[in-house]
Amino acid sequence: MAELLAQPRWVEAAQALIGGCVDLGPRQDGAVALMEAVCTGLGDQLYPAFLRVLAEVNQRGEYAARAAVAQTLVQALSQGRLPSGSRAAWGAWQPGAQRRSLGPIEYLCLAAWPQRGQADLSPEQFQTLAGAVMELLDCDAEARRLYADHLAAVADDPLDGTMPREVRAGLRALAHSWRGQPDASQACMAFVDSLARAPR
Repeated sequence: MAELLAQPRWVEAAQALIGGCVDLGPRQDGAVALMEAVCTGLGDQLYPAFLRVLAEVNQRGEYAARAAVAQTLVQALSQGRLPSGSRAAWGAWQPGAQRRSLGPIEYLCLAAWPQRGQADLSPEQFQTLAGAVMELLDCDAEARRLYADHLAAVADDPLDGTMPREVRAGLRALAHSWRGQPDASQACMAFVDSLARAPR
């Protein structure tokens, strides 16, 4: 099993991901396969590290490089190969419970839900990390539109069983806000506000 280094080399990892997406071509299968292989190699436990790498790409990459990574993500989405991490399905906390795969933003939304009284991510951490991933996707208008449509579809699927209705309501608010304009901060705030208003 892969283990996170005591001092992860985030910058180098971001540069490697950018290099792969640019060299292999974001509209080609090679870049999608690379991203898929990275996530498979990390495994579920280290999937948050992949999200941190995406955030690093957004922070340090030039516009063209960020756009290449965004285009690779949306290409993966269109192929049903979006780099995903799995979490226990809602209400299934026992060892060995069924797990569901979630893409980057959906994963972070569920991590921000205070299940059993405490969330894995604080509202501030959610806004920082989800905002960075969404800003990355904002580099390509098609990527933002298609991913926002995907999030809205996830939010409107109550039979999936992955998310409680409070998270689906927040995800719906996020998707609606983000689809309307490329403002990741405002969309993240819409999610946080919706979750805060949910009955406890």
